[in-house]
This record gives sequence, structure tokens and C-alpha cells, in this order.
Amino acid sequence: MTTMRRIVVTWTGLTALPGVSVFYAPFGTDAGADLMTFFDSVKSLFPNLLTWTVPTSGDSITAETGALTGAWTGGTGGTKVGTSAGAWASGCGGFVNWGTSTIVGARRLKGRTFMAPLVTASYNTTGLLGAGTITTLQGAATVLAASGHIEIWHRPTSIGAGDGAIGLVTSAIVPTTVTSLRSRRI
Repeated sequence: MTTMRRIVVTWTGLTALPGVSVFYAPFGTDAGADLMTFFDSVKSLFPNLLTWTVPTSGDSITAETGALTGAWTGGTGGTKVGTSAGAWASGCGGFVNWGTSTIVGARRLKGRTFMAPLVTASYNTTGLLGAGTITTLQGAATVLAASGHIEIWHRPTSIGAGDGAIGLVTSAIVPTTVTSLRSRRI
């Protein structure tokens, strides 16, 4: 059985928040420093009221079954704050598509992290993400993908089934497509 860390990054400070982005890492790996670098690299695209909190503890999970096996503590955590004073539309932004080399059920295992709300200066005149926004998000995502510390988890098909899988993130793509969130669960 493969144990992994669940890292729940909390988003707070704006309307429709708190919310979360959930990341997974190999057990014993300090992905916190990489996540702090990621959010620090993109903070200029977000409102200055938004705060991300990267934890220094969380749950340990068995990848194959999804069973909670304990907890992890330690590592690098902290907070990062958006730096833009510009306007934003709540829930509107972009996303990062994470790629792996892992095949599950004849399909490549992929993941996605929503990056919303982006400030209005992040968009171009055609309503897509602007070139500078793509450059910033793509650069940060590429560095995080290259860290070797982030995984994508394919949940088991049913409670207690042993067919869950994980794959190490090996690539990241930020499309120009704008997305919207209806909610961020916590």
C-alpha cells in the first residue's frame, strides 16, 4: 500500500470564501516549500484581500483504498497574500491542468487546480486570459510540476475498493480559457 500526504491549502479573505485547493504528495516529502513558492509566484494576479494558507500538518491516506491512515506534521507552511489592488469578479479565473505519466483504466491520469478569482487586469480584450497572466501562471506551474513533490490521486471506484492510484505530476499546462467556480468546498 502507498501512503501519501493530503495538503489542504485554504483560501480566505474574499466573498464566497473560505475555500480549498487540495494537493497530494509522497509521504515524507515536504511539498509545502514548493506550494509556498507557487503561490508567491502568482500573488500579483490576485486581490490583495486573498490569503492562501499552506499547512504544516494534515492527513495521511492510503492511495489504493482512500483509507485515512494517520497524520503528518512538519515541513514548510505559512501564508501568502495576493498583491493586486485591482477589481475582480468573484469566482472567475483560470486553471492549471496537471499531467502525469500514469495510466489508469486506459487513460492518462490528470488533475486540475482552479485559480480564481483573478483580478480584471488578468484578461485580454477578447475575454480570455492575457499573455502576461498565462506567462506568470505557466511559469509557476512548470516549477511546481518539476519539483517532483506533487501527485494526482485517482480515487477508488467505491468505498474500500483497492483500485485507487497516484501519479507524480510531470507537466503543467495553463490554457487561455476562462473558468468560473460556483463554490469552493471546505
